Amino acid sequence: MTSKAPAAKDERMGAFDAVMYDVEGDPLLRSGIVAFVVLDGPPDRAQVAARVERLTRVFPRLRQRAVGNQFSPAPPRWETDPNFDPSYHVRWRRLLDDEADMQAALDYAARVSESDFDHARPLWEIAILTGLVDGQAAVIFKIHHSVADGMGGLAMSAALFDLSAQPDDLGPMPDAPADAAPADLLERVIHATRFEFGAVEEVVVGSTRLALRAMRAVATRPVSTALSAGRTAVSAAAMLAPQGPPRSEWMTGRSLTSHFTIVQVPLAALKAAAHRADVTLNVVFMAAVADAVGAYHRRHGHDLESIRVNMPIDQRRPGDAPTGNHWVPARFLVPTDDSTPTDRLYRLQGLLHLARTDPALGLSEMVYKALALLPAPLTERLAGGLMKGVDVAATNVPGSPVPVYMCGAQVTTLVPFAPKSGAAINVALLTYGGSAFIGVNADPAAVDDPAELTACLAEAFADLTAEEA
Repeated sequence: MTSKAPAAKDERMGAFDAVMYDVEGDPLLRSGIVAFVVLDGPPDRAQVAARVERLTRVFPRLRQRAVGNQFSPAPPRWETDPNFDPSYHVRWRRLLDDEADMQAALDYAARVSESDFDHARPLWEIAILTGLVDGQAAVIFKIHHSVADGMGGLAMSAALFDLSAQPDDLGPMPDAPADAAPADLLERVIHATRFEFGAVEEVVVGSTRLALRAMRAVATRPVSTALSAGRTAVSAAAMLAPQGPPRSEWMTGRSLTSHFTIVQVPLAALKAAAHRADVTLNVVFMAAVADAVGAYHRRHGHDLESIRVNMPIDQRRPGDAPTGNHWVPARFLVPTDDSTPTDRLYRLQGLLHLARTDPALGLSEMVYKALALLPAPLTERLAGGLMKGVDVAATNVPGSPVPVYMCGAQVTTLVPFAPKSGAAINVALLTYGGSAFIGVNADPAAVDDPAELTACLAEAFADLTAEEA
C-alpha cells in the first residue's frame, strides 16, 4: 500500500525566474527554451504518455502554473493547475509533405518557439512530428525559462530517455502530487506581504553585509581594497547600465520570427583543437561564433570590429533542483576582426576568463532580487534595457556522452535552441555522443540570409578544428 502523496506546495518564483517571467511584457524578450530531438523512428505512443505522466509526478513544477499580479511587488507564485491535463501538453503531428526533410521539421520547431504559452496552464509543451524522411521522427520540447534553465531542462528531460531500445523498468509509477487547496484572498495577501518584507530584508541585509565587509577590508588592506573596489564599481556600473544599440550597424532589426539551423561538429576534433591551444571547449565555441559573424559581415561589405555577447555563467551547485534558474548573465565585447584561428583562440581565452571572474557577477543575485520586487512593467523596462543591444547570445550545455533512446527509438540528433531575448542571434551548443550540435536561432529581421550565416559558422569550426590550427 502506497502512502498518500503530499500536497503540492505553492511557492514564489526565485528572483531570476521572476525576472525572466516578467520581461515578457515585451514579446521580443520571450524566453522559451527549445530542444530539437531527431529519432530514427516514431516513438511508442503509449510509452510516451506513460513517461510524460511519470515526468510530471517526479517534477511537480510541470503540473503548476504561474499566478501573479503584474502590479504587485511580490513575484508570481507557482500554483498547482486544477485542470492539469498532460494530453494538452503533448501534441502529435504529421507533416503534410511525404517524407518531409529535416529543414521542414526545423521550420515547424521555429514556429513553436515563436508562440506564447497559455499562462493559465503549466509552461511547457511537447510536439512529436512523424512522417519525416527515412521514417524518422522529431520531438520538440519547449519550456519556459522561468521553469528551468538549459541545464535544468536537460536534467528533467533525461527522465524520458533510456540507455537501450528496450525501455528501462522504472518501477511503480510515483504517486501524483495532491492538489494544494487554493488559498483565499486574505491568505494570499498575507503570504505576499510576508514574502515582500522578507525579500526586502534580504536585499537590505545583503547590502549591509557587503558594506561592512568592505569597511573591514579597507581597514586591513587599504591599497588592494581600493583597487578591487574600483574594479567592482566599474564592472557594476557596466552591468547595470542600459546596453545601447547593437555593435553591428547592419544586424539591427528585431522581430518575433525565428529561423532555426543546425551545425554538427565532431566532438573529438573540437576537443583536440582546445587541447592544442590549451584552452577550453567553450573558448573554441565562442571563437567560431565571432569568426562566423565577422566573416558574414565582411562578405557583404560591412565593417564590424566587435560584437556584444550575452552568455550565461552557470552557478549550479551539487544538490540544486533542476527547476529554477542557476546562472548569472555576463555581457562582454568580442573582437570579430580577420584574425588567424590561433590568435583568436588566445584572445578569447583572456576575454572569457575576465567575463567569468568579473567582480560584478557576485552582485547579480542581489540586483535581480531587487528587480523581482518591482512591478512587472518596471521590471520589464529595466531588465529589458540590460538584455537589449546584444548582438549575439551564446550558451554551452553538456549532454549525454553515450547514445540514448526515447520510447523505443534512438536519438540521433539533439540540438538546443535558446531564446533570442532581444539579440539578433542565439547560438547554443550541446554535446551528445560523439558530436557537438550547435543550434542557431536567427532573427530574419536582423540576419538577411540565415543559411549563409550558418555556412560561415560551419567554415569557422572547420578552420579552428583543422590540424594546422
